[in-house]
Amino acid sequence: MLVRFEKLILKSLQRNGRASTQELSDAVGLSPSPCWRRVKRLEDDGFILRYAAILDRKKLGLNAFAHVQVSLVDHSEESIEFFQAFIAREEQVLKCASITGDFDFVLKVAATAPEALERFIMHKVLRLGVVWTTTTTFILRQMKVSGALPIDV
Repeated sequence: MLVRFEKLILKSLQRNGRASTQELSDAVGLSPSPCWRRVKRLEDDGFILRYAAILDRKKLGLNAFAHVQVSLVDHSEESIEFFQAFIAREEQVLKCASITGDFDFVLKVAATAPEALERFIMHKVLRLGVVWTTTTTFILRQMKVSGALPIDV
């Protein structure tokens, strides 16, 4: 079970993963050494999986985002593994989740333009041989983009 200081450390690191030990210790009210030890323990215990930079999608030319719902032809282990391997290697797929309902998976896909997204779906996803159908919903505007998880302190 996480104690209050550890939760505060996690909240702070979600806002700034490059915070120094001194900045973290000031933010959570601990001296630097105990703060560093707690961060190390959170890393070792798997609460902190990795550190990453948040990039500006517009500066990278990524102007088209969509949710793509996918139904597989069948639910054999081979088909599912083949699809999951495809998802794992495709950088355009930002997120993938198995879902309930009429579809098997929902993907969040990034592209430079709607035409590039169409090419990705038509020339990659639908040509896999294991996809029965897709439905695409374009994201018009993202009002909140956050990878931070809610942590009650």
